[in-house]
Amino acid sequence: MRLIAMGIMFMVLFMTPHVNSFVGITWGRQQSQQLVPSMVVDLLLQNKIPALRLMTSAPDIIQIYAATNISISIALTNRHANLINRKDLAYAWINDKVKEPINKGVKIVEITVGSEPFSNTFLKQTTNYDVVNVIKIIREALDEMNLGYVATMTAHGMDVLHITKIPSETDFRDDIKGLMLDSLKFFNLTGTPFLLNMFPIHFVKEVLNYTMEFAFFDNNSGFKIHDGNVTYTNAVELMIDSLAWAIRKAGYPDMKIMIGQIGWPTDGYPHANIKNAERFHKGLLKFIASNKGTPLRPGPIDTYLHSLSDENEFRTIFGAFQRHWGIYEADGNPKYKIDFSLQDHDEYPTQAKGIVTMPHRWCTFDGDKSNMDLVKKHYNFSCEEADCTRLEEGASCGGLNEESKISYAFNAYFQRNKQNEKACDFDGLGQITTLNPSVDKCEFPIEILSFQDQVADNAMISLKI
Repeated sequence: MRLIAMGIMFMVLFMTPHVNSFVGITWGRQQSQQLVPSMVVDLLLQNKIPALRLMTSAPDIIQIYAATNISISIALTNRHANLINRKDLAYAWINDKVKEPINKGVKIVEITVGSEPFSNTFLKQTTNYDVVNVIKIIREALDEMNLGYVATMTAHGMDVLHITKIPSETDFRDDIKGLMLDSLKFFNLTGTPFLLNMFPIHFVKEVLNYTMEFAFFDNNSGFKIHDGNVTYTNAVELMIDSLAWAIRKAGYPDMKIMIGQIGWPTDGYPHANIKNAERFHKGLLKFIASNKGTPLRPGPIDTYLHSLSDENEFRTIFGAFQRHWGIYEADGNPKYKIDFSLQDHDEYPTQAKGIVTMPHRWCTFDGDKSNMDLVKKHYNFSCEEADCTRLEEGASCGGLNEESKISYAFNAYFQRNKQNEKACDFDGLGQITTLNPSVDKCEFPIEILSFQDQVADNAMISLKI
């Protein structure tokens, strides 16, 4: 009875029309140079971003948001979800990751259990068919711990659908339909929205094979899709309504859809650049601000942009672009103009304050090609250990000549190792320089001091004082 009562409360919360949509942002931390969490708090407050979807449940990160009034969604990751398979384990996890931060003033509103657990593309290596049972255990434990207001959900990508080019013909994949129906039944009972991760650039190119203009709201191609008496001129509305049709066919025509991730990469993929990312977000945020919704889902759509900053250690199974979703560079500098306030201001967002960079030093190739086998050995090693995704064909550094590509790889490894001089040896092939070797649009980055480095530096300062 308690679960049903909580379900009614969530149904009221999520089904009551919003006056306005909200725009939050995601933040993952798979990067060698991590922004200090307090700087992220400042970025969110300065840019008036009301909600953050964290890809972690680390208490030291979560507790930074105490008393900020920023709504926080935390993650029980795919890797750890199956470990919470009993109520006592759920109690322990919730007490540490949820209740304690809330008692300290953190506004935790959601727990995302797993990420795209039924994926057959991006996250297929972490498939978790037991995720619904874990969500149920977490849900019951939260209710019993008087934390019933904290929503429990999981995120799905477009790959849970059997995609057709007409939204009304779309349904869930046959191999997971039973799992999806079980999920939807529970979400409906608890009033939980369907959390959708969507990436139009990939969907338009790899799934639909349409002109890339269809990914933009200001589609200049004239290309459109007709579905009965409905016409789609952009991929976002088509993607949302494709899911809406599948949910409708499952018997839940009024279930709320929330966008858990949507964005545009700036490197490592065809059409992935700063100009297109700015254009896409400008159209997207106008669409969200209008509160018009889609033909099948009229009204506000709550959305999390993906993501705050680049992650140069993210897996690149499906492409280099997976490391370049950030609206900000890893050093806290905004890449392009975007107005999180939904007022369509033509301006850059606030720059991160207090960033401390490594010295302006780079490691480059000395040009000795007398032993190219040795050079290639060190080049390959550097790119295995550090991030060379900008050297991919079509990426921002893909047009460099051979020597510059080697220098880029050497420098990536040098920076990854905090500019340790030994990390620029490469059997005598590397040399440290203070002259910036960047070429045109290809930037040879300098890393920032990581969260742990800055904590250590502050501790040393305290000791000296």
